[in-house]
Amino acid sequence: MKEIIKSAMFIGIGIGAIYAYQKYSKPMMKEIEKFTNKTMKKVNKELEEMM
Repeated sequence: MKEIIKSAMFIGIGIGAIYAYQKYSKPMMKEIEKFTNKTMKKVNKELEEMM
């Protein structure tokens, strides 16, 4: 019984993760891209100032 509940829980978590990925993958990727671009610009600016 315990194993069945555990398996059902993992299946539910998997379904939730797939749903969240499908719904939020594009907005999250855009936010990650913005963050990385900001960081790269800061690093480039600091490197230019050092030279």
